[in-house]
Amino acid sequence: MPAYGLPGVAMDEKRSLRMGAIALAVVVTAALITTVVAGVRADSRLRVSLLTEQIGDGIEAGTEVRLDGVRVGTVSTIEPGDGGTQRIALRLDRSRLFGIDDSLRLDYAPANLFGISELELKRGTGGAPLRDDALIDLTGPRAKDVYDATMGSLLRTLSQVGDSVLTPQVAAMLSRMTTDLDAFTPLLQAMVVTAGTVADKQTMPISTVLGNFGATLDSGAGFVDATVRLLQRIYSIPVLRTDRQLFDSGVNVVVEDVLPAIRAIGDAARDQLSGYTDMLIPLLRALAQMVPAPTRSGEDVSALLDRLRTAMPDTPNGPLLDLSVDLRGVPALAVPLLGLSAPAGAGR
Repeated sequence: MPAYGLPGVAMDEKRSLRMGAIALAVVVTAALITTVVAGVRADSRLRVSLLTEQIGDGIEAGTEVRLDGVRVGTVSTIEPGDGGTQRIALRLDRSRLFGIDDSLRLDYAPANLFGISELELKRGTGGAPLRDDALIDLTGPRAKDVYDATMGSLLRTLSQVGDSVLTPQVAAMLSRMTTDLDAFTPLLQAMVVTAGTVADKQTMPISTVLGNFGATLDSGAGFVDATVRLLQRIYSIPVLRTDRQLFDSGVNVVVEDVLPAIRAIGDAARDQLSGYTDMLIPLLRALAQMVPAPTRSGEDVSALLDRLRTAMPDTPNGPLLDLSVDLRGVPALAVPLLGLSAPAGAGR
């Protein structure tokens, strides 16, 4: 039996060589595939370092790095830097970093309700593409791009707010506000009583009141329109637009000459005529005493005028006195007034 033969198997030298070549090809192909896959996987990995002035609670090696809630890498190492800074090395998946460049912003955020922390990358604008082994400096002016929203930071902020708010000064301020409100109590009570009085005495329906208010607003709109038109007309005066110096001189004459002269005349009249005004006071008082009851006197004068108007009606020849005189039995007046031929019983 040949050296390559097996008991119970029909095998010759040519078939053995063929099987050996096939096995060697399979091994070489598997090695090539493994090498290519490892190379592709190596190319998809991106190592980036972040230099920060602060680090969130719970951030350590192995912490997940997320972008838009999707896991894109982990934290490799955290090392101290110069001047109290920290150097955070990230191992990222290049294929998942959509829109991320060196202008990125960083948030230390809780991953769940139990306070487990993670790194959240935020997109920036105007940066250069990320490259392998790049160092992004988030200190100095860019320190504002790092935000700590971990549970420990939130608890510390809450405690600081409580210490700054719940102070004796706040209690004193609240006590003073209470005293001030007590001082304003009478005013508030007066306002309430006034509102109740208005509600009790209101006789007109609210629709009528609102309608009248609307009519008032319409009048107000007309008033505003008229005011604007008046201002427009004043602005459109030719002398204001063409000869401003002449207008200014006229205003100066009125302000500096006319008005002071009127004031001087008024002062002189006050000094010279004040005695005459004192003399008018007794005269007006005497005239007032002559008419003790102005209302009754007015009614009497009105009645007298009505009677005169009735006694003297209008005629084509003017007002004529409507008078009838009985002259019967008085020949001494009837003959001169009515003539000699007048009958004895005539009356006029």
